[in-house]
Amino acid sequence: MNSVTLTAVAVRRSLITAAVTSVALSGFAVAAGSEETVERIEVTGSRIKQVDMETVSPVTVISAADIAMTGEKTVADVLNNSAINSFGSWRGMSGYGSGAGSTSSVDLRGLGSSATLVLLDGRRMPGTSSSSGAEADTSQIPMAIVERIEILRDGASAVYGSDAVAGVINIITKKEFEGMQVDFSLEEPSVDGGTTKRFSLATGYNTEKGNISFTYEHYSSESVMDADIWSMDDDTFFDYSSFSSVPNGYYNTGEQDEDGDDIYAFYSNSAMCDQTENTYNDTDGENNGRCYYSYGEVTKLFGDVSRNSFMTNFSYDITDDIKFRGRGSASLTETNTRYAGTPVSTSYPVMSADNQYNPTGEDMTIYMRSVQIGERDTTIETNNFDILGGFVGYSEIGNGVDWELNAQHSAATTNSFNYNLINDNIIQSEIDTGEYDIFNTQGLSYDEWDDQMTALYTAAQHTGVYEGKFESTQIDALVSTLAYESGDVSLAIVGGVEYEMIDFTQISDPESAQGFISGGSGGDDVDATRDRTAGYVEVQMGLPSNVELSAAVRYERYEQEGKLTGATGEVTEKSTFDAVVPKFGLSWRPVESLLLRASYGDSFRAPNMSEMFASQSLSFESGYDPVWCADNSDADYCSSSNQYKTWYGGNTELEAEEGNSLTLGGVWNVTDEWNLELSYYSIVYDNKIESLSISDILYDEEVNGSSSKVHRSADGKIEYIEAGVENIASVETSGLDFVTAYNLETSFGDFKFKLDVSHVLEFKKQDDAESDPYEYAGTQDYPDWRGNFSASWYLDEFSASLTTVYIGSQSGQDLRDAGYDYIIDVPSYMKHNFQVGYAHQWNGSITLGVNNLLDEDAPTWYNYAGYRDVNTGLYDVLGRTYYLRVSQQF
Repeated sequence: MNSVTLTAVAVRRSLITAAVTSVALSGFAVAAGSEETVERIEVTGSRIKQVDMETVSPVTVISAADIAMTGEKTVADVLNNSAINSFGSWRGMSGYGSGAGSTSSVDLRGLGSSATLVLLDGRRMPGTSSSSGAEADTSQIPMAIVERIEILRDGASAVYGSDAVAGVINIITKKEFEGMQVDFSLEEPSVDGGTTKRFSLATGYNTEKGNISFTYEHYSSESVMDADIWSMDDDTFFDYSSFSSVPNGYYNTGEQDEDGDDIYAFYSNSAMCDQTENTYNDTDGENNGRCYYSYGEVTKLFGDVSRNSFMTNFSYDITDDIKFRGRGSASLTETNTRYAGTPVSTSYPVMSADNQYNPTGEDMTIYMRSVQIGERDTTIETNNFDILGGFVGYSEIGNGVDWELNAQHSAATTNSFNYNLINDNIIQSEIDTGEYDIFNTQGLSYDEWDDQMTALYTAAQHTGVYEGKFESTQIDALVSTLAYESGDVSLAIVGGVEYEMIDFTQISDPESAQGFISGGSGGDDVDATRDRTAGYVEVQMGLPSNVELSAAVRYERYEQEGKLTGATGEVTEKSTFDAVVPKFGLSWRPVESLLLRASYGDSFRAPNMSEMFASQSLSFESGYDPVWCADNSDADYCSSSNQYKTWYGGNTELEAEEGNSLTLGGVWNVTDEWNLELSYYSIVYDNKIESLSISDILYDEEVNGSSSKVHRSADGKIEYIEAGVENIASVETSGLDFVTAYNLETSFGDFKFKLDVSHVLEFKKQDDAESDPYEYAGTQDYPDWRGNFSASWYLDEFSASLTTVYIGSQSGQDLRDAGYDYIIDVPSYMKHNFQVGYAHQWNGSITLGVNNLLDEDAPTWYNYAGYRDVNTGLYDVLGRTYYLRVSQQF
């Protein structure tokens, strides 16, 4: 689905043979010879305008036609299916805080979303508040404005600055549009829910002095329930929780086993469990055991989404050599997600032994879930604004000088409202009153008992509120020129400066921040600022024999400060990160049709403001306790999906991440109709900042000796875990990218074929200084093969296309060897999309298509089909999906 070289060759030849006005992001025609005027354009990967889209850096171009062929509904989905998006990317799902449930990101080479820089028309997109500005939300970009997507497949910190470790995605928007175009699309999956509608209106007007265009898009998508996605052998999805709508009591029986250890048991009301929806009665005897809750039957996988997007591009020629250009955009999104009713688990409530409704006469820890007042519904409002204005000019000094002066202001705000949470303190105080017969020891009718539980949870009901705002103001300028040209030797140079001021705040409601609210997240409050200053120079030297050398160097400095609240009150912490980052490139055309190239560059990424300055926040992480479960048996607690109370916070001692990348390869235009590209890449990513996973803590620290991060209760089970972010990881990855495209013209239509394959040779990750690097390539969730194939046909007003997405198999043997017998080998996955189109004589078109034509099921992780047992960031879980698109121009 991706094309590199045929497009590049066509552009290059047209530029060399004709005198045209610039269609680049900036700049005007530059003299390049005595007999012709050659347009130099700006290509992703270099700020030097040139006549060739093929440069020393490998760039994948996904055109608007390619995007249409994919049948995907958002830019995020298109990028997620890219072959170099090796291991998938995040897409918003229910159950995630700080507004992350409404965002999507892209993760090139598997190095993390914060290591991929996303640009819009060559400029940084505003980051999401849920990532403290470190990641761009690719789902917010309206499809109607996209002209093409350029993916730079190597590091480019020297050119674009921090974060471009794995590569750069540059989304080019439509400009100089004339007239009006209306588009409508409808998508209908075979599963219940997921219906998607998109309406867009684009209009533009051109004059001799300039142009203006305006695009509006409305996008809506219905929610998809987990219960309609996950295959199952029974109605309970094999996933239960002891935090149930019919409470379970856990108590010390007062007896001891043969080793002298106390014996603990569960108590639950079996009769009430049998009458309650979404429960599973697993009691041992009439009133001994527990009532499980099947949480996956009420949750939304993907929420309801409604988005309105606006964009305008405009330019005006002040003089023949000076142009004013600008861009404004806004995206207003509301997402409604749903998770199961709140488990009262931040602080477990206790029913004292002397409570009149205690059936055991012993202190009981209560596992309860507030299903009676409804599920946890979350409304997320995400608003993005961006305005750019600047002057672009040309001077005839010397061989000609291009210059730019720009100002840009961006803001991203998130407001999240999480309903039906529970105040643990109120729950405890209400239980202590002795007014609630939680275990129905009186033999109340079901309705009477249910009314009591509803009253209890209503008294403790809480709405969690999260507010996040990321605001950026940037001023930048650059100057470029063809400094020298004589015969086969030329020297082009560009230099620039940038200054950016960033404010970032996120805050939760005070109760959530204090850690006694169950069902949500809170406490990760941030109040920080960042100033970024950068200067860069890039040179490109043309030499005889079609050899070209390029070099870039960039100095970047981050000054950050954030407010932290500690035992001594509020303090302000400051930090500074700076680096000089170089990049070098070499290309050679031994013949016109063959380009050989190599590039090497360093990169770095400064810690973001949340990683450094976030106060402690509460999460519930799934994992397995190898210490307690080695000597004890509890099917619920010892499940790998059991959740543990986990506290996360910022780390002001973090250092900057560092990396380097090497690419080697070539592009061969075998004929005018057929091209080949082969590239090798190698990336080293050191000092990588990552959250300590509870698996790392439990296996690397707790198993090998007691860890101060793990806190256990009297019975030996985990009470809570303290985690955080540290410079603990390093990654070495390498691989091959292969792209080929072939065009065939016949008397019965024109055919276009494209194949794009990426093979990961190695992906070695070292999780800490003491552990050995582990080879992940080819293991579960790390496919070492990804590819896309497309075939399209055009004849007069008719067209048809077939695209195939391939994800290679993955082995689970290492995990099985470690004792996880339920892990399986993941088979290869192949999804086929087909569409037909008709362009009618009234300047419009109709397209009908189906994604996942053969209704291929996404492979599961385990040897049973359970709740969320598929990698939704890697696979399509909606099954066969039909779509209709109608476009009309006026």
